[in-house]
Amino acid sequence: MTCSIRRTVSAVSLAAVIGSVMLVGMSASWAQQPAASDDGVKAASTAFFAALSGTDVAAMKEVWAHTPDVVYVGPQSKTLVRGWAAVEAAWEQSFASRSRRVSLAESYIYTEGNIAWEVGTETGTSKAKDGSESKIDNIVTNVYEKQNGRWLMVAHHAQAKPQ
Repeated sequence: MTCSIRRTVSAVSLAAVIGSVMLVGMSASWAQQPAASDDGVKAASTAFFAALSGTDVAAMKEVWAHTPDVVYVGPQSKTLVRGWAAVEAAWEQSFASRSRRVSLAESYIYTEGNIAWEVGTETGTSKAKDGSESKIDNIVTNVYEKQNGRWLMVAHHAQAKPQ
């Protein structure tokens, strides 16, 4: 019985060591600098922020995947907007009500196969049709999927930074 207990303890210890090594390896990959293969994601991000700053619905249509599972949550959103038709309508409504100048202040991009996610902060200004201005200072997460060789946005979530 002592022999089987030692084997069990040894097996559990080995599993713990392997698990720890895997976690350290995964943590190290998060700390690494973005790979050159992230250039396509960076280009998609740049196009998104250009469309956002230009209040350009046509350009925004080019950035997004037109699928029923895309998701949008903006800093003023009260609900989850899901599906391309609803996301497109949300952008049209947003662009009709205000102009903005937004840039990505910092960005971290991670890719895994055909999925990429970007987290960062967006800053800028927003101007309503009545002329009132407000500061943009958001935390943002963008998710992209590579479809037919192009990185397209499938989720965007921006929220105001807590003050």
